[in-house]
Amino acid sequence: MHCTVATRFSRVSLPLHLKRKDIRPCVVSGGVEYPFGGGYQFPDTFAPPGELHVPMRERVRRIILKLRAAAARPRWRRSQVVRWSIGVGLTLIVSALFPSAQQMALTGYSVGSLWTGGDQTAPFSFPVYKDIVRYRQDVRKALDELYPVYVPDTTAREETMKQLRASYTRMTDQLLLLRRDTLDELSLVDSAKQLGLSNDDWAALSAFANPRSARMADHNARALVDLEGTLLKLVGDLESSGMITQGTREETSASTSRMFSLRTRPNEESLLSRDSLLTVEAATNRIYSKLEALLKHDGQTANAGLVAPLSHIVAGSLHPNVTFDAALTEESRAAIIDRVTRTDGIIVEGQRIISKGEIISPHAKSALESLAQAQIDRSGMMSNLARVAGTVGHVGLIVLLLVLYLKFIRRKIYKDNGQLLLMALVLLFPAVLAYLSVRIQVDFPLQYLILIPVASMLLTVLFDSRTGFYGTVIAALLVAGIRGNDYEIALAGLCAGAFAAYTVRDLRSRSQLFTSIAYVFIGYLIAITALSLEQATPFRLVGFEMIASLGNALISPVITLGVLYAIESVFDTVSDLRLSEFDNINHPLLRDLAMRAPGTYQHTMLVAQLAENAALAIGSNALLSRVGAIFHDVGKLADPMSFVENQGAESGNIHESISPRESADRVRAHVVQGIALANQYGLPQRVIDFIPMHHGTLPISFFYQQAVTAAAGSEVNEEDFRYSGPIPNTKETAILMLADASEAIARTRAAGGEETSPEAIEVAITQLIRTRFEQGQFDRCDITAHDLTIIRGVFSRLLAGLHHARVQYPTPVASEIQASINEPLATRRG
Repeated sequence: MHCTVATRFSRVSLPLHLKRKDIRPCVVSGGVEYPFGGGYQFPDTFAPPGELHVPMRERVRRIILKLRAAAARPRWRRSQVVRWSIGVGLTLIVSALFPSAQQMALTGYSVGSLWTGGDQTAPFSFPVYKDIVRYRQDVRKALDELYPVYVPDTTAREETMKQLRASYTRMTDQLLLLRRDTLDELSLVDSAKQLGLSNDDWAALSAFANPRSARMADHNARALVDLEGTLLKLVGDLESSGMITQGTREETSASTSRMFSLRTRPNEESLLSRDSLLTVEAATNRIYSKLEALLKHDGQTANAGLVAPLSHIVAGSLHPNVTFDAALTEESRAAIIDRVTRTDGIIVEGQRIISKGEIISPHAKSALESLAQAQIDRSGMMSNLARVAGTVGHVGLIVLLLVLYLKFIRRKIYKDNGQLLLMALVLLFPAVLAYLSVRIQVDFPLQYLILIPVASMLLTVLFDSRTGFYGTVIAALLVAGIRGNDYEIALAGLCAGAFAAYTVRDLRSRSQLFTSIAYVFIGYLIAITALSLEQATPFRLVGFEMIASLGNALISPVITLGVLYAIESVFDTVSDLRLSEFDNINHPLLRDLAMRAPGTYQHTMLVAQLAENAALAIGSNALLSRVGAIFHDVGKLADPMSFVENQGAESGNIHESISPRESADRVRAHVVQGIALANQYGLPQRVIDFIPMHHGTLPISFFYQQAVTAAAGSEVNEEDFRYSGPIPNTKETAILMLADASEAIARTRAAGGEETSPEAIEVAITQLIRTRFEQGQFDRCDITAHDLTIIRGVFSRLLAGLHHARVQYPTPVASEIQASINEPLATRRG
């Protein structure tokens, strides 16, 4: 048996053994439990029936919430071990992507450039290896002499004749059954299909074997017997004199040569023209032509309809008498490649390779690369280990530059392992693409498809423009190193990435991302043009580089949008792009606030204006400050009449009828209830942080003083009249704390008839700032005294303007009012 319990969200059925004391009142939203709501949390031993049929979309949402909860745990986000692991892991992964010593030996020398080193002589004798381009050209040229290998099949003729007799016999048997009318038409047609005959073929055979005249039927039956011998002779002659092959795609793609090799014995081959090979289809066509000519020559025009069906029976019976051998052909290919020499002469010890000031020729380039390769081959294990250590040190220096920047300039990012991990993943993206551009060997400049602009835009949107530019420099250095110290792609990627970061510096809409297409292409265009003019690069190669860079510019914004959406969804990262979606007065929470708590809504809008202008003045995130201010008091929706700005003359003050402790609990509850509502409506965590931090750990002084007065000397615990915090940890949350209190001060002074000049309000705000500083509310944020001075000036000017004195107009008497109404009417009548 079950009983029904009504919760805030639905009615659920409970087992009768579940006592009410087992159900704790709470509000569960976004995976966080808050004890001030009207819902119920079920014990772990009971699952509501609805949990058994959860939609897939809801399951995905819960998984994302769990990932966000795991990412939000402060222990790993602040752990130095995790921080070091991220840095070391990034260094080792990128080091693994760097080219090996052998690959590095083949880079660094370009034909046509000036040799600025000293005279280079050979320290020992070594062979000069051809460069990879020349070697591949020699291989392609040698493979022109590759002939596909065929082997004869001595049993093919016998198998063909046997198959043809069987098929012909079956055909004549079916025609005899047709003549006797002993089988249904469907069975006959089915048998014809098994012989490879179409409906038209069978119709032609049926008409020939079953004419209207019995005499003609006997004549045609004898003709069919004679035609069998004719077919056997034609096919036998073709199998004996011609070479028939299957004609597969593998045969035609094995070689472009017009010759082929027929291997009759293991060590004996004949070189023949491919024109002498007949495919099965070509052999069938030849039989068709001969059969057609034979019937016409004998004057048997009445039998012309038999040519097509008989040819199809032959096609189903033919067996190739020579077979393409892929294994032997591949053996021949390997032997030809082995015969191509890898070397291009020998340099003897003491021989001059190149002198200072000479232009590097193709031969000198090959000699220098061969010398580097020979030195690597002669080195031992310790030398290889040293090279590995050098690679790790190379990457470590680049990563160290990023670490130093974050530690001294962006310390907040440096202290947050979640943001460090995100940054490392973004930087790995172009690094992996650079590795693939080296591994994939195609005649196309893949290096200009390395998406450095994507990393630039992501870092700028997720962090800030300075971090985006600095990250672009790091990404360009990593890409250049992975590509063998490729300075050209480093410069081109840096230009395009810097332009991309500039275009998304103040991103407010997703469509704005697409304006970066032109800027990214311009960045590549400038770099490619300058470098190609300097190096006299052929126009054809420059054209391909332009095409690749245009493709990069086109796909970078699209990929950035997709990756940004994934990052924001899974990691609950808040970019300005996502924040702009919440800067909307038509948000359901704000519409509800305007209707149910209009006083709080007006207060919220004023505070948002103050916070936004103050953030702009000190160079902080104005959009984040505004959005955080808009939602900072949504918790008052749960009990709007407990706050003075929503109380009217008729409703009275509810706090006059309850105790100070209960009043403090009601006021303090709006923080917890605001967090619950914010989670319920999917607000980002950085926005939710404004709700508890705008009060920090401040005491609720008014009710505390009331409690002290009512206690008449008894001890009152101040902690019972204090917000639970946490205190502000960013400039934006500190700005909101001051804006909230400053607006309340100005409103109170205006309501009490006190002076609201900029000077008077500035004095009051100065005292407020001093008090908050003494209370330790700014201990965890990086706001400075200079920032506070600027904020004070902004608040005093704006609040004085909002509460400025107004001109008192004289009140008109009733006769004047009536005259002002009648005068237009009289004018119209006249």
